[in-house]
Amino acid sequence: MKRYIPEKMIKQGRFRTYYETWDEQSKKQVLAKMNQLLEENPEYTDDNNYGHLCNLFTSLAMVMVLKENGKTMAEAEKEVADAMYAFIEPQIASMEKLASHGWFVGLLRLTMPVKFGKTLGYGWDVEFLKCPKDTFAMTTHKCIYQQIFTKYGMPEMTAVFCKVDDILYSNLPRAEFIYTQQIGTGGSMCDYSFKKR
Repeated sequence: MKRYIPEKMIKQGRFRTYYETWDEQSKKQVLAKMNQLLEENPEYTDDNNYGHLCNLFTSLAMVMVLKENGKTMAEAEKEVADAMYAFIEPQIASMEKLASHGWFVGLLRLTMPVKFGKTLGYGWDVEFLKCPKDTFAMTTHKCIYQQIFTKYGMPEMTAVFCKVDDILYSNLPRAEFIYTQQIGTGGSMCDYSFKKR
């Protein structure tokens, strides 16, 4: 069973650079909040959800601490969101390079069901759809980001993580990233597909 240790979770997630800019007292507050979140949500802490919770619980704890230390909710959420977007920005060029190959969508068809089988635990419901060879499609019916952020009164933070998909996939050279709705922006599902250009 995967051990959930807040310090290690932060180091393995998208907020490690941002976390290092915090003063020691604020860092202690974040770690305490993360321990609280782990205690309050044991059903989610299985092996498969680990990578998601490294980012989800860290961001949630950071927003809580920023708010306790005087920021408004909107200010706290924006600061945490901007830190994550800055962290993933270098990944955009790598993703575009990978997607410059004609085999990119085929690779997704082969690898994504296997990858998600290992990284989606309790609370997720994801369906992989049958589709033409030039398309990979998946539909998320239940999302733990939406579930947990809603539980703590900030469902709008789900959209912060949905936006990561838009940042990474919106300008791929050999694949079109298509969806009609996202759970984080009020949809009943995330109906993602990648179609070969």
